[in-house]
Amino acid sequence: MIKIHSANKSIESKVLFKNIDFELENKKITGLLGANGAGKTSLFRAIAGLSKIDSGKITFFETNVTNINLEKRSNLGLSYVPQENSLFEDLSLEDNLKSVLELKFSKIDSKKIEQMADLINLMNLNDKKETLAKFLSGGEKRKTEILRAVLLEAKYILLDEPFAGVDPISVEEIIKVLKELSANVGIFISDHNFRDVINVCDEIILLNQGEVLLKGNPKDVKNDPLAKKFYFGDLN
Repeated sequence: MIKIHSANKSIESKVLFKNIDFELENKKITGLLGANGAGKTSLFRAIAGLSKIDSGKITFFETNVTNINLEKRSNLGLSYVPQENSLFEDLSLEDNLKSVLELKFSKIDSKKIEQMADLINLMNLNDKKETLAKFLSGGEKRKTEILRAVLLEAKYILLDEPFAGVDPISVEEIIKVLKELSANVGIFISDHNFRDVINVCDEIILLNQGEVLLKGNPKDVKNDPLAKKFYFGDLN
């Protein structure tokens, strides 16, 4: 799991987040929500290893990763899937997967090939295996990136805006896949599309003015008076 202990970060006189304390459990999907300026993006980037906190501590399965960068966290099994497309545009979907597998494992054995085939099928991407990445839809690219993280044996996957620019049918497919994947890995999502985040998550963390306002199951957070006041408004 991931534990955040008394984390603080500021830029000059602006506080981005403060006194952050929470745990992200393994084999669960947790969503991070917050209005613009709440500190959501800054906190998510700090957990991924894209920026450093000023004080506090971040641990990943009991390993202190506070001063470890994105690449080293990835080697430990903490996989970050950015909002921006990170596929090789002129390689096919399948070759995108094989290329990163070869970089990590040198040789791709039959077991890994079988796992890749199973995941491509799970993602409903069989008919896109030979398609160049630049011709894939936003949803197909996002599913391929998630698949890649699983193949690289991630213990925990951080998804930055996974539903941004994705059509409704692909969103439903991604939600279904994430729920299946969460049986084996932890997943942390930051996204502005709060309705989809609520639908897929086991737990929600709601930030307000750089601090954790609420943490709990989606139904309780959605109906909490403070959440309605500072974030959700009237969803009905």
